[in-house]
Amino acid sequence: MNIGILGTGFGVYHAELYKKLNNINSITIFGRDMGKLTRIKEDLDVAITDDVNVILKNPDIDLVDICLPSSLHKKYVIEALKNDKDVFCETPFALTIEDANAMQLAENQYGRKVFVNQFIKHEQPYEYLYKVMQIEKLGKLKALHIKRKTPPLWGDLSLNKITTDLMIHDFDVVTWLLGKPNCIFSQGANGKQGQSHVNALLKYSDGIVSVEGSSMMPFGHPFTVGYDAIFESGMITYNEDGYKDSVETSFKLYADQRIEQIDIVNQNCYEESIKHVIECCKKDIPTRLSLTAAIKSLGLSIKIKEQILNGEGLS
Repeated sequence: MNIGILGTGFGVYHAELYKKLNNINSITIFGRDMGKLTRIKEDLDVAITDDVNVILKNPDIDLVDICLPSSLHKKYVIEALKNDKDVFCETPFALTIEDANAMQLAENQYGRKVFVNQFIKHEQPYEYLYKVMQIEKLGKLKALHIKRKTPPLWGDLSLNKITTDLMIHDFDVVTWLLGKPNCIFSQGANGKQGQSHVNALLKYSDGIVSVEGSSMMPFGHPFTVGYDAIFESGMITYNEDGYKDSVETSFKLYADQRIEQIDIVNQNCYEESIKHVIECCKKDIPTRLSLTAAIKSLGLSIKIKEQILNGEGLS
């Protein structure tokens, strides 16, 4: 396959991952800074261009990987689809449901695929939870608490942005596992400038989910992610605390009279996502990274944001 990458920020990391794969014939990176592009070419031995049409209009390029600012995603996703390319888009893939729907309309119109980098679906603790739920190893999932908490290290994560820019990954998981909730109750608090804390309670026909997101942790607190998943016949707990120089993890399954320590597989979720996209393109098989799936989680994150900002509470 021949890959075109738009963007020289995170796009460079994507290029490094593509370089590891045996079935990639060529990589071309678009950017606006020729000096930076030249350094990338020297470091990675890839083709470079400051003309986006060199990628979009090239009939030999199969997949366009978009790592531009989110405000530009709709434009270039649609342009790539028009030019008969499949698309792999970084997150946040869209800022509004209107933009997301426009991308999906183009996907349907031009008959090519849009993949969204919901990388969390390739993180082993979440994959494990999905598989346990699918085979009902512990019975049905009845309650889930999922969290993502950080010190204020990532710019503006106030109530206007935290659900779409931080918590979106957890909404990716929730909608993957359970789909759209029947009822939502959300609360949020703004802290200092650009900081906030959100709790969202989601009601399903046969269970409940609570999602916690925070950018109000004090400096020195780890970047924390994890979940508690309560089933009819057991429980899975996962917690990861990321400090500056170390990571502490706990991953356990509890059943009656039994505690099982689950080994965490050291896999790169970004690399696994790219491998998955390449396989889906080559074999034309279903994907867990579909635009439809991404629209579900984006819609949920926006609805929760609007509910909090408008003081609506329950919907």
